[in-house]
Amino acid sequence: MQIANGNSNSHIKKYTLQIGKVEIYENYMLAQLNEGITLNIESVGEIISIAHTHFPTQPFAYITIRKNSYAVDPMLYLKVFEIENLKAIAIVSDKFIDNHNVKIEKHFFNKPMNIFKTKEEAIIWSKTYL
Repeated sequence: MQIANGNSNSHIKKYTLQIGKVEIYENYMLAQLNEGITLNIESVGEIISIAHTHFPTQPFAYITIRKNSYAVDPMLYLKVFEIENLKAIAIVSDKFIDNHNVKIEKHFFNKPMNIFKTKEEAIIWSKTYL
């Protein structure tokens, strides 16, 4: 897979979905989901499909910017866990409620998951698992 403009900080492809925006980078995907959605097994299907397209066997990380408020059904992690080459999930948020929610979500996902205040911290951490 080639990097756009030869820059590892440059996205390879952008997707605008009904549930939000997803950008693909060399070894991670970055998502910012829309206000008020419910992320569940059905709605995460598009994101999983994009992951399979860009990372069919290559290890990758998923980074989500939780700028907007939305609900996450923890049961979706049962489906996400089936993606063997997904190595880590990083959440970027400075909201107190997200710190609490991530503690709960970790119980449903048996791979590294952590919350960060900046996107840069999340990227650095996620790359340690690739």
